[in-house]
This record gives sequence, structure tokens and C-alpha cells, in this order.
Amino acid sequence: MNPHWSESFVGLPYAQADCAALAARVQREVFGRDLALPGERAAGLRGLSTQIVELKADYAEPVEIPRDGDAVLMVARGRLQHVGVYCDIDGSPWVLHAVRNAGQTCLHRLCDLSRYGLTVEGYYRWK
Repeated sequence: MNPHWSESFVGLPYAQADCAALAARVQREVFGRDLALPGERAAGLRGLSTQIVELKADYAEPVEIPRDGDAVLMVARGRLQHVGVYCDIDGSPWVLHAVRNAGQTCLHRLCDLSRYGLTVEGYYRWK
């Protein structure tokens, strides 16, 4: 079994990559897309939900069936405020995302996200 590209991002300190910065970095380094996503530092945690709702149509389009590298938008604490990167690892769905409480970037199975208080709002393909 070959290592998946996501493994090189696991464990990055949160201070180096909030969720938006991580998504942009993955797109740049792995998929060759140059995204300039505003991070939570630009909006503040309260404004992040509004910012994601307002900007998601500018950056991505919804898809029913995600593929490796697509955005996973998530609801936390009742608001749309978190983005991760979909990872197809040997046919199983995983999400790479920066987890503030863990202080680092984590790779979680899609089916385990609810354990961390996250619900998937949808999947998006970057424009």
C-alpha cells in the first residue's frame, strides 16, 4: 500500500495552518491550484460562518460524490464554520482538517466526524 498524500500534512501545528490555510496549502502543493482563501484570522471566529456562506460560491461548486482533494464544509456548534479536504484512501472516505482543540492537523474517517461535534454540510469541487 502506497502512502497517501495527506499523510505529509498530518500533525502540522494549528498555528501554521487554520482550516482555510490548510485547504489552500493542499490545493497549491498537491493539486497545483493557487487559492487565496481568507482564513479565520481574517474574519474572526464569529464572522467565519458568514464568510464561508458568502464566499463558497466564489471558490467552489457543490458535488454529490466527492473525490480526492474536494472541499468538505462542516457545521460545528450549529454554524457552518469549518472546511476540510476530502481524502479517498484505499476506497475509504477520510477528511484532512486543522483542528483547533487538538492544536494540529488531523486525518479523521468521515464516519467519525460526529464524535468531534462536526456534521458535513456538503462537498465542493474547487473552481
